[in-house]
Amino acid sequence: MPVTLKRGLSPFRDITGSLEKQIGDTVFVDTESANRMVINRVDRILASTRSPFQQIEIFRTPHFGLVLALDSIVQVAQSDEYTYHEFLIHPACLMIENPRSVLVLGGGDGCAGRELLRYPELETIELVELDRAVLDLCRKHLKELNKGALEDSGITVVNEEGEHYLVEHPHKRYDLIAADLTEPYDTAGNAGELSKHIFSRPFYEFIKEHLTEKGIFAIQTGGITYIPSVDRHHKSIIQGLRSAFATVATAYFYVHSFDQLWTITLASDHDYDIPGFDPEPVIYEKGLTSLRYYDGISHAAAFQMPRHIRDIFDDAPT
Repeated sequence: MPVTLKRGLSPFRDITGSLEKQIGDTVFVDTESANRMVINRVDRILASTRSPFQQIEIFRTPHFGLVLALDSIVQVAQSDEYTYHEFLIHPACLMIENPRSVLVLGGGDGCAGRELLRYPELETIELVELDRAVLDLCRKHLKELNKGALEDSGITVVNEEGEHYLVEHPHKRYDLIAADLTEPYDTAGNAGELSKHIFSRPFYEFIKEHLTEKGIFAIQTGGITYIPSVDRHHKSIIQGLRSAFATVATAYFYVHSFDQLWTITLASDHDYDIPGFDPEPVIYEKGLTSLRYYDGISHAAAFQMPRHIRDIFDDAPT
């Protein structure tokens, strides 16, 4: 008899019992497609609840450590979250001369806030998260990762939808706006329901109204699946950013817990040389030598688009 597993946290039962002895009685099933899934043994479930917006799960695995999953998709894993969060925050913060104000859209896990607290010169750090349950659960269960950033007096945490927050504050301007939101599309090529409107030309134009003259918009732009019907969505997002901003560059780096080559894109109307930027002098000037992934070599490598991805953009429009 075949083994039936649903996506996300699931009791594991194998008719022979042999796999159950090896894996345990609870697993997290990460489904890439109908043809491929990854099974992770779960040591302990810390939270599993449905908010008005999404299913929230926090658990520990032997391989990844602490994990936050939203709608059964891994968002944060202790083993490698720093690769994602360091690229989301530090290239822009180091490139902008004397940054003073930052807005994080999403980021309810607190890890982007943790990275921003490395900059004492920042006068304003605002984190606007739609889902209160994510904030409450991550305050309780993810302190080991976010270092208490969600309770730090240096960060103003707002429970509200990000676009609505900006509409309510039309005169606010930020040196950096970081969109740390759920995936723009899944492996079936479907846009995420909570964030699909974010990845659109009208929203990019709206963001520009809230950036300072040399401000940067940093946004996660999904993973590379090597499935052409899905990867065309990444191409579409980048093309949309290029149509709205004068300067656009994408970092490509592997995130093991996502099991994909992931991307974060920086966009600005200022004439930055993003691929050619050397962060090393500023890293040492600001005393950020404890970063675990981001440095000059990682920057130079990530902002060079790999050949097979260049081929996606060189193809005829899709």
